[in-house]
Amino acid sequence: MPPPTHPFRNTESLLVIIPDDGIDVEAEARLYDESCDDQVSIHPSIRPKSPQGPPSIFSRDIWLNDNSGTSLAFARNVHIAGWTSVGDKLGGAYVVYDCVIRTKEDTTIHAHKRYSDFVLLYDALKHSLPKYQHHFIPALPPKSPFARYRAAFLDRRRRQLQYWLSAVLLHPEIGACQAVRWWVMD
Repeated sequence: MPPPTHPFRNTESLLVIIPDDGIDVEAEARLYDESCDDQVSIHPSIRPKSPQGPPSIFSRDIWLNDNSGTSLAFARNVHIAGWTSVGDKLGGAYVVYDCVIRTKEDTTIHAHKRYSDFVLLYDALKHSLPKYQHHFIPALPPKSPFARYRAAFLDRRRRQLQYWLSAVLLHPEIGACQAVRWWVMD
């Protein structure tokens, strides 16, 4: 059996051996805090007038507290629990999705909606919202007349509609508009 070789034998970088007595964790934490403060230092006169909070690591003018608590949307959580087929396929069957909406007051609303109801909400939002908000409304998942009763298609569509509905209902402005409230309660 050949003798074991050192894993860093061919390295050309600086290799620091940590002493056996361990690492001073407090000194490392202070050093880390100082290096982080240097990266995000902002002159106090340039700081935006925002609630005091930790700065964003991505931007020098965005603060983490800028949008806390300002949402006018009534929903706190949205998911589509499932779907069911109503009627027989020959006599005009359709699929209904169980939209579970949890409000900020912890009330749970179950809204049973067809795909056409999502289309109605989409159209109502496009007509009632100002043009500058239209790009916040994602496109609906496409129709598929030949696969509409297949379980795999319906589950994929359920996930896509859940994403769509979450994007609309949890948006701080769109989620508070009258068209959304009407759609949920209808």
